[in-house]
Amino acid sequence: MVQSHDLPSALALILSVGGKLASQAQVGEFLQFAARRQINVAETWVAQIAGRLTWAALPVVSPGRTLLLFAAPLQTPPAIIAASEVVARVCQLYGRAHVDLAQILLDPTDAIARKFYGAHGFTEMAELIYLNGNFPRAANPPQLRPGIRWLSYSAGSHKLFADTILRTYVQSLDCPSLNGMRNIEDVIIGHKSTGEFHPELWHLLCVGDRPQGVLLLSIVPNTDALELVYLGLVPDARGKGLGEILMQMAFGEVTRTGRVRITLAADSKNTPALKLYYRHGLTRIASKIAIMRDLRVSAAIKAGLP
Repeated sequence: MVQSHDLPSALALILSVGGKLASQAQVGEFLQFAARRQINVAETWVAQIAGRLTWAALPVVSPGRTLLLFAAPLQTPPAIIAASEVVARVCQLYGRAHVDLAQILLDPTDAIARKFYGAHGFTEMAELIYLNGNFPRAANPPQLRPGIRWLSYSAGSHKLFADTILRTYVQSLDCPSLNGMRNIEDVIIGHKSTGEFHPELWHLLCVGDRPQGVLLLSIVPNTDALELVYLGLVPDARGKGLGEILMQMAFGEVTRTGRVRITLAADSKNTPALKLYYRHGLTRIASKIAIMRDLRVSAAIKAGLP
């Protein structure tokens, strides 16, 4: 673990871009972000060679038994050697602490990192396209035709939300390689931990008595944005215009909550979803490769880890 006097340097290394260390101001901004999100930066791991800080990583455990690793670039042979030991120890430690999955987000052009993590048990799950849309004009929830209604999240509707979310995964193009890797209760806990959870921002779109679509939104703290955490339709509801209704509802919630933007991430191979988002004015702002390693005991045994 990092010593307090090494923490600023370790974070500067983790936040570095293009071989340039992050500035003191950038480190300060990250520390403020970490404080708001209750991220314990004291859990930063560092590796030193000949007394010199060589590589660093910050594991951030999220509700739902997942871990996101903020890691320094792999630009030199010493950094790669140091990272090998740290990654192995982190995965072993957190796996024994009942964290199921470790995830890292990589620049798609970083061939060295993609090869390195692939050799250390991580699998590429998807290229995530990050989108943003500004909506300065007031928007209203859609006018629903007879027989269609909204159902908001509550303790009483929890099971219906869980069942519907699972149904939307069937034949879905949204990160299909994740299907079955997580318990639905862990999935929901993870969704609730994205931004600020407000149950009135979670909706089921019901046709008659049957939920056909799900829309999960959260407030992005200290911004003017809502995040579209998840949008999905059950198989027999696709291609019937219900995605348009879900997006119109999302815009209406932007207005109701006093926000002006929507942000989201989508699988680059989920063409129908991307077309829906682009059609409603969202634009691409970045992309990342999401890679993941299963930390559970069976995976550890299969990989030959102690």
